[in-house]
Amino acid sequence: MARWALPCALLLVLIEAGRPAAPPNGLEKVLEDFHGRNLVQAAFRGEAVREAVEELSMGTYVELEVNLVQTVCRKHQWRSQNCQIKAGGRKQKCLACFKFDISNPGSLINKSLRCLSEHNPLLQEVRRRQEVECQAIKSANEDQYLPGKFAFSVGLPS
Repeated sequence: MARWALPCALLLVLIEAGRPAAPPNGLEKVLEDFHGRNLVQAAFRGEAVREAVEELSMGTYVELEVNLVQTVCRKHQWRSQNCQIKAGGRKQKCLACFKFDISNPGSLINKSLRCLSEHNPLLQEVRRRQEVECQAIKSANEDQYLPGKFAFSVGLPS
């Protein structure tokens, strides 16, 4: 029985290695970046309103809209599950896009993140600018390695 243990363990490792990596968590990245800002003092809890994940030739593109609500905790406690939502607390809307490296899904190639009050009159203008910036992030370097982009003929008979 013991002689089968090593081959079975090796097979499980090979199966795991062949599985595609889990897509990056956009909501987690938004919360991490938001709480890293100097002006943020309280912890916020987030909920993704809209999230789109797209596999591209050069990486995974994640675009999302997140609603954040203030909690009673300090910002260094933002990962805590015990933080209650603060009554009458601030609300933020974050528009974000991220492009993660295809060969290393944890590695960020580029990002754009904008958070502002839901009641800010500039929200629609910020949304328009964010869409333009995210489109540039999504398409960056995507045309480098398209199959058939270059054709070479070498050594053709005369």
